[in-house]
Amino acid sequence: MIDWVRATLPIVHAPLNAGEVFCTNENGEIEWRTPKRKQAVGSYEKKISIKSVGADGQGNATHLWISGNPAKFLQGHNVFGSDSLTALVYDTFKIIIRQLGLTPQISEIAQIRDGAYDIGMIDINYSFELPTKADVLAFIRAMEFKAKTRHGRPSMKGGTLYFGKTSERWAIKLYCKAEEIRTKNGQLPEPLTNQGIENWVDNKLRIELRLHRKELEKLDLITANKVTSSQVKTVFNEYLGRIEMTDQIRLTNDVTAKLPNNLVATYTLWTEGHDLREMMSKATYYRQRKALMEYGINIDLRPCEPATTNVVPLFRILEAKPAQIPEWAYSKQLIHQSARNAL
Repeated sequence: MIDWVRATLPIVHAPLNAGEVFCTNENGEIEWRTPKRKQAVGSYEKKISIKSVGADGQGNATHLWISGNPAKFLQGHNVFGSDSLTALVYDTFKIIIRQLGLTPQISEIAQIRDGAYDIGMIDINYSFELPTKADVLAFIRAMEFKAKTRHGRPSMKGGTLYFGKTSERWAIKLYCKAEEIRTKNGQLPEPLTNQGIENWVDNKLRIELRLHRKELEKLDLITANKVTSSQVKTVFNEYLGRIEMTDQIRLTNDVTAKLPNNLVATYTLWTEGHDLREMMSKATYYRQRKALMEYGINIDLRPCEPATTNVVPLFRILEAKPAQIPEWAYSKQLIHQSARNAL
């Protein structure tokens, strides 16, 4: 599904009065200035940032810059959504111009409807189903130590695993969607609670691909009409395939979910049968041993043979089709209407 979008929409209009940010040099002379952003309000008070850009030489702006999550703006949530970039942005645009009192030309409306505008950044994500939420959390923790991309090893922050977090081209992140909707920024609007969303998302692994402008140029996807629904899936799968990983990961949920990051690597090596005394200094060994003993783990002993049910092939999960949007999402109107058309 399409998540975050940054785009520049063609519409000649009087510049929005939102104030501006400017920078002065040591002599008090203005070196640069840029308009501040306004916010349009969508479904369930979800907002999207907008500002006027460009100039036609007659005091008008030539484009409307938007940045935000059209799925949340239109649906009130982004648990599931549509792959149709043009439909999401067009419906978002119609709400924005109504709120701002803008009157675009017929030709401008047609351009935006048809996707004839530039894209500066786009997020694509899909959810993958695991047996339980505990499996999702354990999978993410295991990926931290067992996977990499050309960016190198991933980094973990706040339960989210990032590949290429600071890259100016592309990045991937993995997180537990059930955990996110319990946070302040990700929580569901009150009218959308107890509609089935919480139960559906409970065992879902969310994987999100972010493509910046430089990467979009490389892919020749800088205009929205080139980002078709089929192209969205193809691009997502291509970048997901760039994650290099071992054939399988052992998910010892009850243990690894409790261990701090600095002990997980030692514990994993121990469960795999490595001689830890040969791999670390004496001081480090006993320090790690003492810390793990607090969790009932004695690395002086040989580990028990792990249950086969704890060994999960990574490729089976990541090469599987994303979790299907439930039919009740359509009947309850919890999803943008273009989602079914884009299947």
